[in-house]
Formats: sequence, C-alpha cells, structure tokens
Amino acid sequence: MLTLPGVTLVCIDTVNHALALRALKKSRTAVNYARTLFLTDALPNGVVAPPGIDIVAISPLDSRGAYSRFVLKHLLPFVETKHLLLVQWDGYVVNPKAWDATFSDTDYVGAKWHWYDDGMRVGNGGFTLRSRKLLQALQDPRIELVDLEDTTIGRTFRSLLERDYGIRFADEALADRFAFEAAYPIGMPFGFHGLFNFCRVMPAAELAALASQFSDAIAASLQMKALLRNCVALNQWAAVSAVARRILLAAPDDSEARQALTLASANSARNVGVSRNDPCPCGSGRRYKLCHGSIDAPDAPAATAAGLTAAALVARGIEAQQRFDLEAAERDYQTALALDPEYPPALHYLGVVHYQRHQLDEALPLLERAVQAAPREPEFHNNLGLALAAAQRASEAVAAFRQALALKPDHAGAWSNLGLALQGRNEVSGAVAAFRRALELAPNFAQAHWNLALALLALGDYTEGFREYEWRFAAQELAAQLPVYAGPRWDGAEAAGRTILLTAEQGLGDTLQAIRFAPLVAARGARVIVSAQPTLKRLLASAPGVAVAYGFGEGISAYDAHVPLLSLAGILDITPATIPAPPSYLTADPAHTSEIGDRIGTRSDRALNVGICWAGATETPEKARRSCSLSTLSPLFALPGIRWFSLQPTDIVESTPLVELDARRDFDGTAALVSQLDLVLSVDTSVAHLAGALGKPVWVMLRFAPDWRWMLAPSSSPWYPTARLFRQPAPGDWSSVAQSVGTALIERLRAQAG
Repeated sequence: MLTLPGVTLVCIDTVNHALALRALKKSRTAVNYARTLFLTDALPNGVVAPPGIDIVAISPLDSRGAYSRFVLKHLLPFVETKHLLLVQWDGYVVNPKAWDATFSDTDYVGAKWHWYDDGMRVGNGGFTLRSRKLLQALQDPRIELVDLEDTTIGRTFRSLLERDYGIRFADEALADRFAFEAAYPIGMPFGFHGLFNFCRVMPAAELAALASQFSDAIAASLQMKALLRNCVALNQWAAVSAVARRILLAAPDDSEARQALTLASANSARNVGVSRNDPCPCGSGRRYKLCHGSIDAPDAPAATAAGLTAAALVARGIEAQQRFDLEAAERDYQTALALDPEYPPALHYLGVVHYQRHQLDEALPLLERAVQAAPREPEFHNNLGLALAAAQRASEAVAAFRQALALKPDHAGAWSNLGLALQGRNEVSGAVAAFRRALELAPNFAQAHWNLALALLALGDYTEGFREYEWRFAAQELAAQLPVYAGPRWDGAEAAGRTILLTAEQGLGDTLQAIRFAPLVAARGARVIVSAQPTLKRLLASAPGVAVAYGFGEGISAYDAHVPLLSLAGILDITPATIPAPPSYLTADPAHTSEIGDRIGTRSDRALNVGICWAGATETPEKARRSCSLSTLSPLFALPGIRWFSLQPTDIVESTPLVELDARRDFDGTAALVSQLDLVLSVDTSVAHLAGALGKPVWVMLRFAPDWRWMLAPSSSPWYPTARLFRQPAPGDWSSVAQSVGTALIERLRAQAG
C-alpha cells in the first residue's frame, strides 16, 4: 500500500457525480492519502459516496470556464497538505507502483501537451499533482484566467510563477512517468487523463459495462468518438459494440458508430485466446502452432508453481504489452527466461519492451539473440530492424528488413519499415517503391499510406502526396491526437456566404506553415475562423483572411463546415510552383514589438542581431535528431560583430554570450523578439516557421533526411522566400552544418561592412 500523508486527493464535479466518485475510488485503490475530498453541489438520488471520501458542498459549476475559475482562484481554502492530487471523472491513478518521490519535489506535474514543441509542454490539468505553494501563488491579482486553468498556469503565467514565486514545474521525463493523455505511454505511468484512453487502462469487459453509465452529453462528445476509434484500433470488439451502441442512443444517425457496430459484430466471434490453431499473438498472421508455438519447448516444458509454461507466460505478456502495461509484460518475459534462458519469443518480446522504452542498449542484444536462436522468424528480423533504425544504424536496419522479406515476401509491415529505413538514408525513390509494395499487399494499411505521403511530398509530388496525406486520420500514430469537430467537413465546394472553421493539428510549426491558406478560402467568399493551439491565438488572428481565432478548448461560434488546416493544400490543388508565399503573412503584436525594440536598443556599432534556436521537442529519437547541441554551435559565438539572442523558451545552463530575454518564454514574445532581429538561425522547429511567416531572414539547419516540407536538395524553400537551408552532408553531422553557417555569417558581415 502506497502512503502519501502529504497529499490530499481532490475531485471537483457538479455534473458527472457517479463517475467522479468512481475516479476517486479508483485513485484510492492501493493508495492512502491524508484526505479525500469530493467538491460537489449535491449527490443525486441513488449515488452514495464510498467510505473515506468526504463530500464538501460548493455551488454548481455549469461550464468549463466556471470549473477553471474555481480551480485557479478558489481551491486553496480546501487544501491543508503540502500537495493535492487533482483528478477528474475521466482520469485517475492506474499504477501506484509508478509513484516517484521526486513528483512531490515539484509544484506542478501533469501529462505533456503533445501539440507544443517548445519548453513549456508539461501541464495537462485533468490529472495533476499541485502544491499548496502554487495555489497560494495563484492568488496574485496579475494572474487571470486565459483559456483554461491548466494553460493559464502551465503556459500563460508560467514564467511569472517561476520568476516571482519559485514555482517548480516538472520536466518532461518526469511528466511522462507521472501521467499520459494524448501520447501513448511508455510503460504505465502513475495515472492518466482522457475518456479516449479508457480502453488502455481497463479490461474491455469493464469498459463495455461502464459505457452504459455514460450520460447523453458524454455519449455525444468528441472524446467518446475518439474512444470508439481507439477501441477499434485495439481490436476490443466487445468495447466497440458497447461504446457504439451508447453513441447511437444519443445520436441514432451517427454513421461512424453504425459502421463500428457492424465491424464489431463481424469480429466478435474471434477467439482471443492462444490455442494452437489460433492466430499467433505476434501479429504474423500465421497459426500459433506454425509460428511461435513451433518454437516451444518439446515434450514436457518447464512451468512455474502456478503451472505456467514459458509459452503461456509469453502469451500473457503479449496481452499486457498490447495494453501498454510494459511492466507486467516485462515480468512475464523475465519469468519465462528464468524457465528457459534461450526461449526465442521471450528474448524477442523483452527486447521489444526495451525498444518501446527507447532503451536501445538493452533492446538490441536481446533482439539479436532472438534472431540467432530463431533465424527463420521474419517478425524477429523486422523488429530488430526497427531497433537498428532507431539507433541510426540505417544500413543494418535495411539488411534486417530485407531478411524479414526474404523469409516472408508478403510482410506488408516489413515493406513499410524498409521504406522508412531507406528514407532515413535519403533514398526516397526506393522508399516510395517499398511503400507501394506494402500497399499492394495491404491496400488499407493506413501507416504505409501516411509514409508514402511524406515520401512523395519530399520528392515534390504534391498532387498524390497530399491525397495520401489524408490517410493520417486512420494512422494509429496520429489518429488519437487529431482533434475531432462536429458538423460536415468542407471539401472545397461552394464557400460563399458560409463560415468555414480551419482546425489546427500536430505541431505549432504545421499550424504556422498552413495558416497561409486562409486568404484563399476567404477569397471564395467564406468567413474564416480558426481553432488552434492557444499560444498561437493572437498571431493567427493577424493572418490575412482570418476573422476570429480561438484557442483549443474555447467555445467556438457557429460554423457551417470545418476543415483541417493541413488538408487545405490538397483541396486547393497546391503544387510547389503554386504555394502562396508572400514575403510575410503574420504580424507580431506592435506594442510588444516596440517594447522589445527598446530593450534591445539602438546599434551604433552596426552589430548583427541574430536569434538562435538549436533544439525542439526531443521525446522520440526521430524528433531528437532534428536538434543540435549548443556546444557544436559554440564556435559561431566567437565571430565578431554579432549579438546573439536565445530563442529557446527555457534557460541555458551552459556559459554562453547569448542574451536571454523573458520575451522568448511565450510565442507572442518570441514573435516580437524575432521581428526586431536581423537574422534567425534555427533547427527545424516552430521558430523557423515563425521567422519565415514574419518575413525575417531565417537560416534553417536540417538533419540529413529532413522533414518533407524542406524537400531534398535545394538551399531555398518554396514555402518561405526568406529562408536559406543548411543540410547535413551525412547523418548526425552537425559540425559540417555549423562550419557552413559560420562561412555564410562571415560573408554576411563582410557584405554588411560594405
């Protein structure tokens, strides 16, 4: 039993009383708190609080705004302990063993916001540990609600809280161990938030039973639709059926729910056990007796005291792994290896566990041993290739995928993975051929369509590329992260006199790049409104053609149709030659810009003011490869005649000549700072897109195999006329990039000197 004497467990809810009490009860399983509080108006008839939960009366909270104002300004009197764990009805503790004492060394820790790529991404408020010190700091009259309470704390006023009150926000690695929301967890953190994640934290049978308790409002919500899609993706057919039926009770004409119900009926008879004639749980498509069952120990295999053989343990481990419970899976695989140290499936899947945790040094030896023990197993070679690719051993990864395909030529997944490995070597035409072969074998393979889209776009084939790009809505990598909006989707048809909602997705840079299409929609006679990341709200409102910009979570005025921003290029038949690329299309706040200009001051010495951003998001190896170490760029700081300004939102630990202004800590401030600079030097992150959109000269430092929008060879970009591209000549070679940038800076200084 975990004991947390310094923590009060709190839930605030005046709408979903029974579900809120369920979340509190779940959070109390195997955890003792100083006190448990349910702040609510009144319990409905038939709803009874379990023992140990104190009911505290408050006035009804009839909106998200009312809830946010209460949390921000009125929660303090109810909490006497050093910390509180604030949960909502759709988030609770799921893994008490994941508790880390360092959680309580912070003043705020919650799941990451995946859609930001700066240093302020820790803050989801649906399941958070907060200190009483933070609640006291929030009484500062300068702190007022902006959007929702979590973004108000974690972004809008984070700099003030850190500077004036010493508030400590958790780093991203600690946040990942604490909770998950939009991004899939690595292992099972302490808790989670989000109705759409219920399928990942409870057995399908429990979810199926719970679905009937959802209100009509929940059943008709966008989160319920996302839950349905996730259940389908995980093949949880009993849950799919129950969730779809509940949606249809609230919305009888919902076509997606009807399709899901039909799909569930077709699959409900499938036996999920692992008998000899069942499909192997490895996903190969073969019968278990002809796949991993054939590798099992002959005759009388060793067993645990509970009678479980290595094969049974691996089968159970795979089920846990599919639920993202990596700790349970690891225990089963290790127990299997204690019975048989060279049992290939246990070696293999334990390696996969380490791979999922990005622990490549542990994963690769296990995956290699599995391949040596069972060299005829195509899936083993395929997963070894994935780990090799993550370790930037591209040539070895290609060889592993080719070996998998030699054993199983119709392995669509291996063809797709081969394409990714080839693309990592900048062999994009070969990658396209591999993706097409995968789709010949599996025409509805969403991930292969998505991979093909990115390769085609990198080659400049925007017509087919953007058509394939629409498959992102079905690709598991992105589907759960994409916002869902009610109403019809605009397909480019008649727009005159209609209000069209443009919806942001993915990263800040994607939004900044694609908002350029708003004037083209407005030119068709539409009133254009935008829903996007809150930190971009003011900037997007300055874009030509945009009538109103909303932050995610805000109430949106009526609209006739919606369309994702990143779908507009395809709808508008954009090609590299027709990209709308004005000198600038966004404007920094004039007052903020003037203030920054005063702080930078006048330059009598004709020094060049250069902003620099060397790192973006690094939560995956793929994204980390976009970033460069500050030490690699340090020779640039010795060049005379340059004043360097940091555009990183976080403070620098190293000793450097960089000027750090507080303005860089939020996007409006960064935009104002960029507008006052002579040049921006950035890796492929949102700062590069911001500079290009503001019309500032921007030099972009690119990894060897860059993102599709930078294409493959040119030193210029059709998207940003002011951009100059500096490319790695080989994977990981940032030193050569720094040397090229240094040479270009010297030339720029000479030209400026006349």
